[in-house]
Amino acid sequence: MKIFFFCFIFLILFITIKSDDKITYICDRKSSCGCSSNLAILARIFGGEEVSTYSWGWIVSLYLSNKYFCSGSLISSNLILTAAHCIIYELSKLSQITAIAGSNRLSNRDGQGQLRHVYEVFIHPDYDNKLKVNDIAIIRLSRPFDMSSSRLSIVCLPNIVTAESIAKLEYPIPGTNLVLIGWGRTENSQTNPSTTLQQVTVKAVASTSSDCMTSAHEMVNINVHFCAGVPGGGKDACQGDSGGPIMAFVNDRWQIVGITSNGYECALPGHSGIYTRVAYYIPFIETIKDQNQTLYSSVTASTSNGFNRWQMQVIKNIVFIILLLIVSNV
Repeated sequence: MKIFFFCFIFLILFITIKSDDKITYICDRKSSCGCSSNLAILARIFGGEEVSTYSWGWIVSLYLSNKYFCSGSLISSNLILTAAHCIIYELSKLSQITAIAGSNRLSNRDGQGQLRHVYEVFIHPDYDNKLKVNDIAIIRLSRPFDMSSSRLSIVCLPNIVTAESIAKLEYPIPGTNLVLIGWGRTENSQTNPSTTLQQVTVKAVASTSSDCMTSAHEMVNINVHFCAGVPGGGKDACQGDSGGPIMAFVNDRWQIVGITSNGYECALPGHSGIYTRVAYYIPFIETIKDQNQTLYSSVTASTSNGFNRWQMQVIKNIVFIILLLIVSNV
């Protein structure tokens, strides 16, 4: 009877997850990363669908003088992972760049997002704009996002692996289901980005496949790039998705395995998108994260010590005034 009961529950769960050709990903709520307040529900960006509210808490939209230009992913409360090509030519305009998290709509039209200013940018030192090699950058914000909000969360990073194993395994492994999100165009004929966040499921494509080689020509470096798409086209990233995440569901958590980098037009048959392979850059990312944590700790300690010194000085002044009053009354 118990076996029958559990089989029945499993059947119901399976039907719920697969009904209407939709898949519900149930993430680990106890995890410190890779799980948003609402579950990710996907059906079949370009050829995709509008996302469920707050199902991707780490997505960030970036604006230059209030005009959207790229997206990125929260890897800590004040660090955004994005593409180098998004921001390499905007370094002289950092004071005009803002980031919004917690909103599925561009320009925070739903009024639910948090806005922050950019403090500094770390471009990979070996970035090549022509070949889009090392197309990765990290943005540090002027102050952290409020992560107590249920609308925000942090995406997980791949586990540290050697460069040799990355090349050998082609992580993410070809054939793996991946989810791509962004505000990019949803049709080739469009000139403006989508006003609402979109999602689509694609598959990692082997670097030796014709779809990958045709899209990339000489640009794919197996260590730093990977391809993703679907046979026959129809699902892809497009203009406006740059810098955003492409993710795998690993151990009940969402892991950013790639950054939208480049490709040949959008969702054409025989052409897959090209993504920065995040696993290769874990040492670069962790170095920036460690520097950020050290700086944040120093600032916090300095602020705390400053406050304590100010408190002590106030107390001393009060004591001094009281003593003066006592002496004057004697």
